[in-house]
Amino acid sequence: MKNKLTVGILSFAAILLMSCIILGRSAIGNLLSGNVHFPEDNIGHVLQMKDGQNYKIFRWLKVDYKAGKPENSAVFKVRFKFKNLSTQANKRLSIIPVPFLMGMKGFQEKIWTINKSTNDFQGIYQWSSKEAAMSYPDTFIFKLMTKRAVPGTISYEIMPNTDLAEYINNKSL
Repeated sequence: MKNKLTVGILSFAAILLMSCIILGRSAIGNLLSGNVHFPEDNIGHVLQMKDGQNYKIFRWLKVDYKAGKPENSAVFKVRFKFKNLSTQANKRLSIIPVPFLMGMKGFQEKIWTINKSTNDFQGIYQWSSKEAAMSYPDTFIFKLMTKRAVPGTISYEIMPNTDLAEYINNKSL
């Protein structure tokens, strides 16, 4: 049992290191160039979703668009409930994937939200294209989230040709 745990930890560490090397160059470039922002003007704002559930914004990450906003950008919305740990602990830990997100091709923005009555988490992302949004569920970050979620609670949808700012200002989220 101890050997399996050690192998698992080493495998995770190796994957994490490789991901850092691959994505790190782009993420560090974005950081050093001042393209990364954590806007605070909407923190605490509650979004009422089309199913009637309310989600409160607790973090926002934005990477400036390099060549203007693409015409075919897409919004990716995911919901899930974390297993283990408290809601507060999971909110703090949700910062860990930020360097990976910043380095992903096509990533532009993410809004972290929580439903205070159900403790469900929701991420709303802006991707440069439908294809970039569609590839996100195959990434290390998404798979890590899946492992930390209560089985059966992850659901997501992709909204092609959608702008995140327009989406969250729309009353039918």
